[in-house]
Amino acid sequence: MSLETDRIEIAGLPPEVLQALDERAQQIGTSREDYVRGLIQKDLTAPLSLRDLYAPVREQITESGIAEEELDALLEEAREEAWQERQGKTQK
Repeated sequence: MSLETDRIEIAGLPPEVLQALDERAQQIGTSREDYVRGLIQKDLTAPLSLRDLYAPVREQITESGIAEEELDALLEEAREEAWQERQGKTQK
């Protein structure tokens, strides 16, 4: 499979988005296609943000219906257990 022949088509972009893409591409002296290609490459090579990494966890917490206070207590308990475990290992 040749990368030059692979295509991605994006349907349904509003005209104002296409115009903004064209204007931005023109500002940096490139084509719309090259600009979008660069955006995709930049995004895929950048590390994920903490927000992106923890999105599934946030979703599970929201779906669980757990109260914020209960979640705080569970996290504090886990933190304390981890601290106690580390203390035990360093004292040996």
